[in-house]
Amino acid sequence: MAKIPLVCVGFLALIKLQALEFETHFENEQVSVSKVVIEPREEIGLHRDGFPQIVVALKGGTITRLESNGREVEVQFPTGKAVFRPVDPVGELHRSVNRSDDQIELIVVQLKN
Repeated sequence: MAKIPLVCVGFLALIKLQALEFETHFENEQVSVSKVVIEPREEIGLHRDGFPQIVVALKGGTITRLESNGREVEVQFPTGKAVFRPVDPVGELHRSVNRSDDQIELIVVQLKN
């Protein structure tokens, strides 16, 4: 898998990444399917999820969303279960952090249409 410093990743729209690992498995005009690995204590910079997505955890965990208004939201990704994540409202940004000591591995199916 590639480590990408700056990228627009499948389920993340216009985001600055430090060491997030991802690999696109399939992409066309309707859908993008990627594997995403979020390391322990890794934070994904300020961004907006611009497309609806279905996330299946290969190795689950909890991501903490740090909303721009100061609110924190825990998002659970149970291993082997599909989770639907809607589009974030326009203008609402958040950061995401894996506060655990364990790596999280996700398959993200981004619905473009």
